[in-house]
Amino acid sequence: MTVLDVLHPILPEQLNSRYYFQSLMEQAHLCGLLSDQELSKIQTELLIILAEQTDKWSQGKSSSIPMEKAQELLTSAAFVIGVQLKSYQAPENAVEALKAEPLKSLFEKGLKLVQRKIAISRHRQKRITAHLLNTPNVYYRSTIADGINGFFKLYRPQFSAQDIHITADYPTYLGRPNFDGIEFIERYLRCIEAENEFCMHFSPQDIHHLLCGLTQDYRSIPMNLFEPVFLSALGLAILHRNPERLDLSREDIVSLHRFFSEKSKQEIQSVLENVFCDLDKKMELPEISKRYIRLCIPKFAETIQKSVALKTMDKVFLAPAYPERETKITISYGERMDDTKYQKLVDRILQANNSKDRVNLILQEVHSLADLLDILSDAELYKEDFELLTNLLPAPVFAALLNQYPNDDFLERESEKLLYDALQSRKQHISPEEMRQIKKVTAALKNGNIDRE
Repeated sequence: MTVLDVLHPILPEQLNSRYYFQSLMEQAHLCGLLSDQELSKIQTELLIILAEQTDKWSQGKSSSIPMEKAQELLTSAAFVIGVQLKSYQAPENAVEALKAEPLKSLFEKGLKLVQRKIAISRHRQKRITAHLLNTPNVYYRSTIADGINGFFKLYRPQFSAQDIHITADYPTYLGRPNFDGIEFIERYLRCIEAENEFCMHFSPQDIHHLLCGLTQDYRSIPMNLFEPVFLSALGLAILHRNPERLDLSREDIVSLHRFFSEKSKQEIQSVLENVFCDLDKKMELPEISKRYIRLCIPKFAETIQKSVALKTMDKVFLAPAYPERETKITISYGERMDDTKYQKLVDRILQANNSKDRVNLILQEVHSLADLLDILSDAELYKEDFELLTNLLPAPVFAALLNQYPNDDFLERESEKLLYDALQSRKQHISPEEMRQIKKVTAALKNGNIDRE
């Protein structure tokens, strides 16, 4: 046994951050710091606190409450005591306090400390929201402003100090803090402040274009925004480019892949640490962001190492995309032919002798997607008609039909099933260039970058 073991028989990593009080007693008992008699005394005092809390919760009306509520009150009391015990310098000091002070005194001190944490966290949240990154991502502000406000509104440390109440949908880079109650909010807001402060060094428009390089749907995805921004800035710094522009090119990403390809995880981490030091000198980051990023670097190194092995560097270091520069695609949904003309066309198609004639009539006479969908349903076309037609359709129309029939679920009419099969058949045999065109049209349809006339 080393000197350190004698001084600190309770290792902090053996203690549960969420159930600190309980785990501290268990470890202290195992290490011989708490006798059976002392442990029994603490447990008795805890039951007395539970009885008092029950009386306060029921406002003196009843000493009998549902088992679930009793368990909640007991968990809350243990949480509050745990908050106080965590404030001591070492676990052994906390055990000495447990032995020397009445448990009720520790509970009351814990409640005051919880209230102080609430006040500090409220102030931190107001400071963050006053300078919050302007982003169209719906989860960012809704969680940091509205969600956290909801926590403060509902939080009742007297009886349910362990509750969080909110889902905290926006994820921080280091993940969800493994804490409950105000301790969760306290640590969550620290992460948010560190990430937000870093992102505020960049133009919101540049961040928007960077994230569009991943997907234009990022607006409605609960994704972490800090990670791609930090990695883009870091990648540019490695390439001796201006990190503030967030404008890595495809060629830059290939260069970064070559740069990292022969490096171990430890070497990658060392590179990131050195480049971050240079980045910090240029950007003059606040201390909270610097401390946070240093904690993140090992995870960044692991991510980069994996991306090299999987050849997915373009998903880690993003090249920005500019949806507003894309050409608008026009697909006509209007300008339908009148009923008389439509019926005459259906009759002509029905009277045609072969597939080629039927398909030519459709291609020559139909100029509206709405009319096309109706014709494909009403003209009693055969399998070979659908196959010939889909192979001759322009890419925008073909993509629009694929979007209309993404799968064969709920297709009841025979004409729809034949159309779906024909679309899938063409999709399997198109050239890479055609596929690129179709993907572009499909993305435009999905992202609304399209005019429907």
